[in-house]
Amino acid sequence: MTRVSKDPEERKEEIIEAARKLFEEKGYEQTMMSDISQALGISQGLPYRYFKSKLDLLDAVAAKLGREFVRALAGYRFRPGMNAKEKLDVYFKLFEDMGSSKLISLLHRKDNSEIHRRVSEASFKSLLPQLIELIKEGNRQKVFDCPHVEEAAVFLAYGAMSVHDMVTPDNMHEKLEIIRDLFYRVLGIR
Repeated sequence: MTRVSKDPEERKEEIIEAARKLFEEKGYEQTMMSDISQALGISQGLPYRYFKSKLDLLDAVAAKLGREFVRALAGYRFRPGMNAKEKLDVYFKLFEDMGSSKLISLLHRKDNSEIHRRVSEASFKSLLPQLIELIKEGNRQKVFDCPHVEEAAVFLAYGAMSVHDMVTPDNMHEKLEIIRDLFYRVLGIR
């Protein structure tokens, strides 16, 4: 095997991306660190220079997927003049549209429950600042009546994550409607 030196960050990204693909194809539990090395044509020990364990690598994959998810939401451009409730409804529509994505398929495989939990946690943590700002905006516009902004944001984000864990491709629409109803009630949407 010819040794190819790469920038450490570039190599780390390659390992994360290879792990992600293998987790999609084989499932997290069935993927070994040696599979990742083999897929990249690198030495067996190289992934361990960047990640202490497969679980550590899973955290990196989850964080990347979470960032991609948040970036997709943040990249959406709202129509000028939309109020906070309308923006919240757009977010729910985007969540539903993402339901058929490869990412969602990966998360909902039975053998990927750990990656599902970690991606959900990373995503919701990343969404908290946006949710806090949206609640403040809704309060200013008088379309929300939510006196405890930060607490409500944390409660809603982690509550939604818990309900989201019950989502299957068959019940996604129903569960999203339940999550929307809970958001409306906590935010005091009129």
